[in-house]
Amino acid sequence: MKQDMPYQGLVLITDLDGTLLLPDKRLSAVDAEAIADFRAKGGLFGIATGRGLQAAKEYLALLQPDFPAILYNGVMLYDADAEEVRMSSRLPATVNALLEDLMVRFPDAGVELLNEEGVYVIQDGEYERMHLRITKITPVFRTLKECPAELCCKSLCAAAEDVIDQMLAYVGRLGLTDIMITKSNPHFLEILPQGVSKGSALAELRKLLPEGVKIGASGDFDNDILMLKAADYAGCPADSQPSVLEAIAEVGGYCSEKTCADGFFADWKEEACARYQNAAEVSG
Repeated sequence: MKQDMPYQGLVLITDLDGTLLLPDKRLSAVDAEAIADFRAKGGLFGIATGRGLQAAKEYLALLQPDFPAILYNGVMLYDADAEEVRMSSRLPATVNALLEDLMVRFPDAGVELLNEEGVYVIQDGEYERMHLRITKITPVFRTLKECPAELCCKSLCAAAEDVIDQMLAYVGRLGLTDIMITKSNPHFLEILPQGVSKGSALAELRKLLPEGVKIGASGDFDNDILMLKAADYAGCPADSQPSVLEAIAEVGGYCSEKTCADGFFADWKEEACARYQNAAEVSG
């Protein structure tokens, strides 16, 4: 490790919403400075988000990740520099019947399907419109027959928190073996291909990164847990979900006293870098 490049060999990957971005979806000056300092001293920086390609493009341009970004909660690795999909999966056709069932049982829930081409709303709703506003996506309305699940990366259901919990419990009781389900927000339930998560994408990403690097990952919600467990160092904001706090404690990670609103990432960067340097001193 060169003295002027103390973070060479360390990779930091962060979730966006609730972790890196401010509540109004901007990048704070203190976190931008932390990212710049990390890179200037040899570190590699990237993102892992549940956002799809359209909703992530603004942040890909702003942050210019040093390696392929994890999108759609792990369904895709996307190289923004080359504008190239490095890895992608599709939902199984069996999801069509599941979505038809969910739309009948939960008529107030919004339902969308996503792929590289766009975001397709197959059932509208109050929380679906909120989700579209957050991600700055212009909705394209389709029927399920016009946009079958097997052409898409993932599905997202948006509803009141109690409805999402009911949907999660209902799908869990079905015992389906060809999909993964996760919450990415109190109001969002996501359906992914089986075996796909931010954690599985991190395992694939390791194959593309320089050999021997250490990875620090940060996140705040259920959909981040497998990534946090797969990383060498894990960190989370103070207001993370209880399930995330449990996972962080399990792997001996770092729970900051700060949230995304007051400089979590800058705090986590300092902690991750200190752990990396301490480990290097012990092994060296």
